[in-house]
Amino acid sequence: MNLIDYNQAVEAIENERKLLLNRGQYGAENVLVHHALNVIAGLPIVRQPEIIRCKDCEHSKSYSNGEMFGCEFGNGLHEPDWYCADGVREER
Repeated sequence: MNLIDYNQAVEAIENERKLLLNRGQYGAENVLVHHALNVIAGLPIVRQPEIIRCKDCEHSKSYSNGEMFGCEFGNGLHEPDWYCADGVREER
């Protein structure tokens, strides 16, 4: 599945509609743009979950001066940008 930014898609189509209207094109192109907006409005919105990196996770412990992180779940040592499904942002 490919994710798109819903708001950017709607904005791009609205901008295209305005361009068509400014050119005096009131025919099929304008109808197509309105149809595209209706189709996008009916699409489900997919929310991407927040990704918590090891360096920001409350379950991790820093080793080697912050170059490697270990996890209390026993997932081994990882670089700071590693992440897993168990990540929980550490309160600072």
